[in-house]
Amino acid sequence: MHTRFIWSFFASAFLMLSACGNALPVSQTVHSAVAVSTERRVLQVAQQPCGFRFSRTDLTHYTSGGSTGSALYASNGSGLAVGDLTGDGQPDLVFGNIVGTVTVYMNEGNFVFTPIQTTLTDVRSLTIVDADGDGTRELYATRRFAPPIVGKLTDSGFTYEPIPEVYSAFYAMGWQDLNRDGVLDVVFGTYDNEQLQQQGLIFQTRGGGGVFVYTQTDTRFMPQRLNSSAQALAIAFPDLDHDGRTDLLVGNDFNEPDGAWTISDAGYTAVAPFSQTTENTMSLDYVDYDNNGTFDLYATDMKPYDQSVSTMARWLPAMLKLTRPLTADDPQYTENTLHTWDGSRWRNRAYDLQLDATGWSWSAKFADLDNNGWQDLYVVNGMKATDLLSYLPDYELSEDDMLFVTDNSERYDLVDRGISQTGSGRAATMADLDNDGDLDVVVNPIDGYAQLYRNELCQTASIAVTLVDPTSANRDAVGAIVTVAADQHLLTRSIQVSSGYLSGQPTTAHFGLGDVQRIERLVVTWPDGKQSEVPDITANMHYTITREDAP
Repeated sequence: MHTRFIWSFFASAFLMLSACGNALPVSQTVHSAVAVSTERRVLQVAQQPCGFRFSRTDLTHYTSGGSTGSALYASNGSGLAVGDLTGDGQPDLVFGNIVGTVTVYMNEGNFVFTPIQTTLTDVRSLTIVDADGDGTRELYATRRFAPPIVGKLTDSGFTYEPIPEVYSAFYAMGWQDLNRDGVLDVVFGTYDNEQLQQQGLIFQTRGGGGVFVYTQTDTRFMPQRLNSSAQALAIAFPDLDHDGRTDLLVGNDFNEPDGAWTISDAGYTAVAPFSQTTENTMSLDYVDYDNNGTFDLYATDMKPYDQSVSTMARWLPAMLKLTRPLTADDPQYTENTLHTWDGSRWRNRAYDLQLDATGWSWSAKFADLDNNGWQDLYVVNGMKATDLLSYLPDYELSEDDMLFVTDNSERYDLVDRGISQTGSGRAATMADLDNDGDLDVVVNPIDGYAQLYRNELCQTASIAVTLVDPTSANRDAVGAIVTVAADQHLLTRSIQVSSGYLSGQPTTAHFGLGDVQRIERLVVTWPDGKQSEVPDITANMHYTITREDAP
């Protein structure tokens, strides 16, 4: 049973979106319609008897924070990315590393992966994205003490180049077409505490950190500084004011208030849209969890799921070091938040749904893992730090990863299903790695081997949707919205290249359908706000929808 608390206690002991905006009725005509062509491929759905469970495979990649164990900051681990690097329709895997090197696993099909060792090391965030619109996806990486870098896959491996005009070291990274010019821009955020610890006055004399928007023009990136300080662990692009335009949210650690900006033709305006926020934001997921056509926002923090005496004894010394006493009117709480839009304001429903406490949580994402039409929640947990947790065996606050399943979005049940492993997970994401119609799970822990969880679900309906926009440099239509009306439900997905904590994801949208075999309506809202309706959608297909109107 969950009870609300703040860490000062320890101190004393078919609704259809326009581009990220409001909804329109399922039956209403699509306006500003643009022509599309559609290709479809049958998903290889298993037919043998099976159930909703995952089978685990440990890869050879090992993420290490140090030869003698991970200290604070290094113990934050490294990211991962999943995406199609070769254009063969198979999502490839990339695992970051702190001490060792990044490993790329090329997807050969049928859950077979061939590793490629790179020379890239000391990496935080990873994203696979076609940032220059040339039709080929590249690997972008932020690094702890060096500027971000882009890796391009060749026949002989990866070659690396600097990102033009980006000269500082950053932690978090997010890609979006922020000014609606058809070209992807990038947002970077620093992790100031780590930079100050390692570089001290050098970091300050070089201008310090903060949140920076780099607007891409003619393959160059022009910087704009939005904030002069940050402890950025996560970046998301919600529509904060529901004006139909993407905005910006940066999740900060160490009591630093999250940064939020609305975006208009006039520029960026700092706002405070939430009455309550996390105190140490670890992960952000922008998702329509309740199938009402309006996006919600889930953020994780550090709050033990089990509040027994033994659990609190393990947590207390660390939390006394990291948190501050809170006042009654403080908007920051050390617990997860699930913000939903009620038509006029954001409301936090995490406590109502008992999703406020999931342990020392890192990457958390909603996805329909059992294909019943409702998105479940998976959270990776645990902390390991030689300096912070010296009082615990192996310097580790070991916790189970958590899977919450639902069939109505009003109740979430904690289950195992072979995926609730104990350890220190960091980055995590979902993708259909074997094209069988269900989502598999990928995890990159700290001081551990990379993990794949193959979904053994079968005999349920789903569709996958990949968008292609050759009319702009944003060819993967990052920021587009895909909405499906099926059996009186609205299933809405945003096309993004990253979410959660340091976790890159494919640009393919997945929709579980349960027993539904035919879609009533599928509408794409492209990043420029124009829409396309796609007819004749049936279950168990992967659809590639290509925009055909002139630029």
